[in-house]
Amino acid sequence: MKPLRIDSMLAPAALEVRGLCKAFGDKAALCDLGFAIPEGGVTVLLGSAGAGKTTTLRLIAGVDRPNAGRVLMRGRDVTECEPKDRDIAMIFDNLALYPNKTGFANIASSLTIRGTAKAEIEQRVAEVSSRLRIAHVLNRLPKTMSGGERQRVALGRALIRKPALFLLDEPLSSLDAMLRIELRAELKRLQRDLGATFLLATPDFAEAMAVADTVVMLRAGHIVQIATAQLLYDDPADREVARFVGSPEINLLKAFYEPGILGSIRVAGASFAGLTKLRNALPKAGGPFEIGIRPEHLKLLPPEEAPIKARVFDIEPLGLKSMVTVINEGSEMRLIVDTDVAGRYGAGDVVGLDLVDRGLLAFDAVSGVRLG
Repeated sequence: MKPLRIDSMLAPAALEVRGLCKAFGDKAALCDLGFAIPEGGVTVLLGSAGAGKTTTLRLIAGVDRPNAGRVLMRGRDVTECEPKDRDIAMIFDNLALYPNKTGFANIASSLTIRGTAKAEIEQRVAEVSSRLRIAHVLNRLPKTMSGGERQRVALGRALIRKPALFLLDEPLSSLDAMLRIELRAELKRLQRDLGATFLLATPDFAEAMAVADTVVMLRAGHIVQIATAQLLYDDPADREVARFVGSPEINLLKAFYEPGILGSIRVAGASFAGLTKLRNALPKAGGPFEIGIRPEHLKLLPPEEAPIKARVFDIEPLGLKSMVTVINEGSEMRLIVDTDVAGRYGAGDVVGLDLVDRGLLAFDAVSGVRLG
């Protein structure tokens, strides 16, 4: 499938990979990977475990060599260059701080190795630590720091070098939920303030939504789609992308289209005329397909006022909103409603559902490719 491109890909490329392939033994990890990222933005490699995110970063950094393909930085081919010659900083989930060195020494390590003057080192460490709000840990060892402080020290060690490109491999995955939210906002702020170029790998779509200018969706070593995070959500390339990028997960139901003057779509035991946007995506000959319904695109109604009847299976309060799971003809559907509305129902109650046309997606029943 040809990946979807967006206009930002036309900007001057800080990094471009062309036809990148990598295999370990007889197992292909990456297949013909190609994308470009512009200067001064955040690009996210998104995908589940084994999709090829870390392998891609390691090839870009020069830690591993590709079996085929090229890596270009600002137009310069660096495929055969050593990591030290690529002007790249890479931050891993495990952070890899020196355990016997203070925060100051960890941040300053790259400058110390290069023989930078002591006064300049002190000035640059002071600037970076002030920006990251970690001046209070400069004289402490990593074992005495919190997870967030260690993360900031690792980031400071990368920032002090002022590289052309930052590679971040799931940098927040080991942190607790609240700290992850705080630090991903901090990462975006830092990137914006510094005008730096970030390439970040994560399996977390919420994280991608929060920080990405562009998302490169990977699956089994292939690019499935390149888009903004919102476009990935609204217009996924296929069924699996649609499932991956939503929480709660999108509802996928068997459906049938009967063409005609208005057309009729049968799903969940009901028949719908109209649904113009959805019908325009379907083959004129009609036939079976799979309908994708985001939880927020189902409306909860009294059963006598709705085309679809279902029975409440579970209600999960989420604060202001609640997720209601219902069962209809053996299929489960999830919808998001106001918590005060959900409180009117209990398990076993019969409810009515209706569809919101603008949010409906159609997928090929066999291949899973999005129709239209």
